[in-house]
Amino acid sequence: MSKVYFFKIEKQSPKILEEAGNKIFKVFSDFFGRDDKVLIKVHFGERGSKTYLSPVFVKAVYKNLIKKVKEAALADCTVLYKSERSFASFHKKLAKEHGFDFAPVLILDGEKGNEEIKININQRHFREVKLGAGIKNFNAILAISHFTGHGCTGFGAGIKNVGMGFGSKAGKLEMHKAFKLKINSEICRLCGVCQRECPSQAILKNNGKFEIEYQKCIGCGFCISVCPFGAVEIPWEDSISGEVQEKIVEYTLGALKGRKAFFVNVLLNITPRCDCLKGVQEPMVPDIGVLASEDIVSIEQASLDLIGKEKVEKTGIDESWQIEYAKELGLGEREYELVEIK
Repeated sequence: MSKVYFFKIEKQSPKILEEAGNKIFKVFSDFFGRDDKVLIKVHFGERGSKTYLSPVFVKAVYKNLIKKVKEAALADCTVLYKSERSFASFHKKLAKEHGFDFAPVLILDGEKGNEEIKININQRHFREVKLGAGIKNFNAILAISHFTGHGCTGFGAGIKNVGMGFGSKAGKLEMHKAFKLKINSEICRLCGVCQRECPSQAILKNNGKFEIEYQKCIGCGFCISVCPFGAVEIPWEDSISGEVQEKIVEYTLGALKGRKAFFVNVLLNITPRCDCLKGVQEPMVPDIGVLASEDIVSIEQASLDLIGKEKVEKTGIDESWQIEYAKELGLGEREYELVEIK
């Protein structure tokens, strides 16, 4: 039975968050060694968000970790939807504005999200997964994940942070099953940027409108990022929740393959939707604390148990399916021992 360590926090303050970071680090202080190069996988928060992962907590963990390992850096990839975070340079700038200015920040799939490596996994949905290329330079992962509700998967925490988070733009498209992008002619200004940037020349002008030729489209998502008006739309309704959960888990399997990994879930500022949402969200449950474990399945199960399944079940999604599928793929076990840290 895996151990999940729990540091209870009922009221946040910078002092308590720093203390939490120091105490959580002690749980895995001997897990990583002098020769390890560690990616600290985080979500830096979308513009306008106020409840994203605390940089105070992450800084405390980082300051301890960097003394023990060869290299450590904060990491994420570009996002699929239209955002500052669609480009590495702006993503890094926003990360620093949100307080993550104490460590190197790496956006692993490059400026436009097209730098990727492929990892063979041979699973139900994917023979291979497409990850940000920068992951190849690191042998270890520390995933610090903010637990939130999520409209597509029921909740998002460690599995989503690792699986979706390490995916390149093309990988994110695969996970969302959103290959047939659409150009909204009412928004499009006919500037031609998408057509010039398309690597497969799949965007054509027809009867005064830009259209995507799906036979040529390779699903890279460049057009979403480069359109200055947000005219390229993702048909989110094409995604099927259970399939999306399974695909994210398979990407998690690929990201963790051959790497040391440890997981921290932060159960503070727990909002109904994830930190990709622009604007302010109100927490839906009181603060609970921070969990840490070597087992990604156990820590997800413990997080869900502590919050209460009924609190995140808003859309009829079976949020626990992603945990069960991760167990099926051998990523961990659902039974755990909760160990409280004083």
